[in-house]
Amino acid sequence: NAVDAMVAVQFMLNLVEPQSSGIGGGAFMVYWDGEKDALTTYDGREKAPMAADGTYFLKEDGQPMNWWDAVIGGRSVGVPGTLKLLEKVHAAHGSIPWAVLLQPAIDLAEEGFEISPRLAASIAEAQERSLDKFPATKAYFFNEDGTPKAAGTILKNPEFAATLRLLQNEGSEPFYHGQIAQDIAAAVQATEDNPGIMTTDDLAAYEAIEREPVCAGYREYDICGMGPPTSGGLTVGQILGILEPFNMGAMGYGPVSVHLYLEAAKLAYADRGQYMADSDYVKMPTQGLLDHGYLMQR
Repeated sequence: NAVDAMVAVQFMLNLVEPQSSGIGGGAFMVYWDGEKDALTTYDGREKAPMAADGTYFLKEDGQPMNWWDAVIGGRSVGVPGTLKLLEKVHAAHGSIPWAVLLQPAIDLAEEGFEISPRLAASIAEAQERSLDKFPATKAYFFNEDGTPKAAGTILKNPEFAATLRLLQNEGSEPFYHGQIAQDIAAAVQATEDNPGIMTTDDLAAYEAIEREPVCAGYREYDICGMGPPTSGGLTVGQILGILEPFNMGAMGYGPVSVHLYLEAAKLAYADRGQYMADSDYVKMPTQGLLDHGYLMQR
């Protein structure tokens, strides 16, 4: 079914598209159960370490760190949630055994795959951002002479295959409680510049959460998406709510329709910056942001 496909594809993307996808990051999922006519969402977003506070990305003088100064190193690494989400959703809705779904990525990691033009471009661009500063990434993404590996180069990843074999046999347990968890915490804390504070306790405490979707009425439709801690469903719902009185279809693409969209988006993004956050920690006017009367005022 679709969940089986999603799990298999996500592990494969971790291998062939590591710049964008992987079990070291976070994810959200909107799931429609066709048999039950039921919609739910899953929150597998990465989290800050439990010891992080409001000063985490401030310099010693109290000023915010520059973007790339904050990104490079262990400090910006969140407690990963994608693997927990995959496991939770598969347990609830999958039909093909978990171990079977991981096998294609294991096979290709061992056999090798051709670096795509997009991955090659990402490697070259990331060299400017110190990707070759870290021994593991330098050995994997760069040639012995220090040049980025080019599109078409065969890339093998036996270490990732070994990781997937552990997950294949034991699920997420080694990743969040075992040797992999210890290795992740040690790597995050040991970066020469900008070390992080993630611990094995942070990894052990992580859980993916099933949440209610956010739905907004748009004419005869209900438009539903992921709610907090992401802002996507609310922002799209606000934009559509503001545009609802206008006959966008009759206008077609042109200066007036583009103007209306841009103004609606500006207002929605202003509310996004002002009100939207992680509702587990911040009181949010979730329903108020989609209130018809409020959107008509906007």
